[in-house]
Parts: sequence; structure tokens; C-alpha cells
Amino acid sequence: MANLKGGSYQKQIKDSLYRLGAFGQKRHNTTSHKTHSDKLQEKREMYLKDFSHYLQNNEIDIKLNQAITEENLKDFMSERLNDLAPKTALDYTAGFNSMLEGLKESNITIKAEATNYLKDLTSQNRQEFKNQDIQNGRYIENLQTKIEALQENRFSSSVIAQVQIETGFRVSEAYEVVKSLTSYLNEDNHLTGVIGKGNHIYHTKEISVDLISKIQNLEKIPSYSTYTRDLTEVGIERSHDIRLTYAVDTYSGLLNNGSTVSEALKKVSKELNHKREEITKYYLQRA
Repeated sequence: MANLKGGSYQKQIKDSLYRLGAFGQKRHNTTSHKTHSDKLQEKREMYLKDFSHYLQNNEIDIKLNQAITEENLKDFMSERLNDLAPKTALDYTAGFNSMLEGLKESNITIKAEATNYLKDLTSQNRQEFKNQDIQNGRYIENLQTKIEALQENRFSSSVIAQVQIETGFRVSEAYEVVKSLTSYLNEDNHLTGVIGKGNHIYHTKEISVDLISKIQNLEKIPSYSTYTRDLTEVGIERSHDIRLTYAVDTYSGLLNNGSTVSEALKKVSKELNHKREEITKYYLQRA
């Protein structure tokens, strides 16, 4: 077994795609996990780029295949799948695991713990997909009380949560703001230029002076797995539930202040950086 070739992640991704390529080869009656179509190649390139970006953001500088460990995958998948619908999350984990199997078939060293973890995660996502119609009630009651408890347990995690509460950002976007506050904070104490899902830029968001001070004085940022574990300990099952709670509170506040249902939905969609109001409706229904 061998490592991927290349001194950069870009070159290692190129080597991965080359080794996985099996265009024109028959798949019938085989157990091959190689790449047999342009569409699958595009997906696998996306998986590899997503993971390499995670490694770069976390300053992990080893061969891409060596970095595919259970610990790194847990952290990466928790962040990457956070805002995906159950079916999309299932497709992502299953597709990523199939790619790893293909790399193993191409004589690339991939730890068994990594593929075993992804198989288990795919099974969990499959069950969640089957149960998606009954997954509601995700609004967080007594959120501020839980955040106060979180602050007592780990101050740094409470700062991440407070960014989500004030802005409605996804957890990955909240982390980006905390890591690079000066890149987004303007002279009026507003956040500008934060990039969301699909490379759509959020409109300018106000952030409290108190929270700005907390971010600026933060000594260490918790890992994503630590953050989610801390949330669970204070009764918040998923970090994404904070975003759902933000959506409901904003929507209810607008209705209470005289907005029509249509006006409120449009405003909440803008706050969440959604490009389709149907997605916002899905959020509100889940909460």
C-alpha cells in the first residue's frame, strides 16, 4: 500500500482522481468502487476538495490519505453534514465511503477505522432519512438559560453559540467569524461579507459590542466535536437547532410586530441567506 503522490493537496487530489479512474471499464458483475463516469468524478473531486479545505482550515499538514482518520472524519462530517437534509447527508457519507474503498482498491493506504466509521455513519443517516417525516420539535426552549450553563462549562463554546444566536449563522459560518473577526467587522460593529452555503454572501449583520469583546479576548477556539459535545451536555442536541430557533424567533417577532406571513417569510429567508423560501418553510416546519 502507498501514499498519494504530490507535495500539495491539489496534486494529491489529482493523483487520487487518476488512480480512481476506470472510464470505459465494465462494472457488471464486479465489486469495483472505481470511477466509471464523469458525474461520479465530479462528486469525488468535491469530496476531496471539501476534506482538503477542512485540513487546511485546521492546519493539518500531512498526506491527504494519512489524514483520513476516524477522529478527523468525525470532526469533518459533523461540520459538513450540519445543514444538509437527511437524504443529502446519506448520499454524501455513502459516496465518500465508496470513494475511500476505491482508493484502497487502487493500492492507497486508508485506515480501516475510517471506513468502518463511515459505514456506521451511513447507517445512522439512512435511519434518519427513514424517520425524517417525524423529526420536528427542534425549537430550543429556554435557550438563554442553556447558554449560561454552557458558559460555565466552557466559555469558548458559549462564544460560538452566542454568534449563532445573534446572527442565525450555520456553525461553520460562526466559526469563520470567530477565527477571522477583523476580516468581517466594519467600523459600525456590523459583520459584512460573510460567505454562506453556495457561495452566497450574507447581508450586513449587526453584532453586539459585548460579543465582539468576547471574541477578541478568546484565547482558544474549541474543535467542532468539542463544541457539539458541550452543547449536548447542556441539553442542545444539535448545533443546527440554534439556527432553527433563530428562524422561529425572528419569524414570530415579525408577525407580532404586524408583518404578514408572506413578509415575515421573505425577511427570515434573507436573514438565513436562503435563496428559496421553500427552504425557510422547511426550517420552520422542523422547529
